[in-house]
Amino acid sequence: MLFIIPGIIKAFSYSQTYLIYKDLAESQKDTDDLSYLDYITKSRQLMDGHKMDFFLLKLSFIGWDILAVLTFGIGFIWLTPYQTATYVAFYKDIAQGHFGNSATDGDKAATDNNEGSFIVRY
Repeated sequence: MLFIIPGIIKAFSYSQTYLIYKDLAESQKDTDDLSYLDYITKSRQLMDGHKMDFFLLKLSFIGWDILAVLTFGIGFIWLTPYQTATYVAFYKDIAQGHFGNSATDGDKAATDNNEGSFIVRY
């Protein structure tokens, strides 16, 4: 029990690593000099002050998770993309302007090019 709570907190700190990597890779910045530890550090810095928000967001899906389990896993077909899109929206909200395409500039360009339609880019 002693290591479970700190492990969960660290997992939340490192949870945005993949999205930061994706944003920096898509922004065409020179990412060759960054190692995976740099992305982890950036995720830890980004999540400072937002871990409780992320915990509450994950907690809000408990009912959906239980319902998906009760359907013998078939519900996860719909639940997993919904959760992923929600986590990406959370990342975009906290990373506004920090990394390449994470700001709303990318969304604005997507809506301008498609005459008002909204595109979620992962």
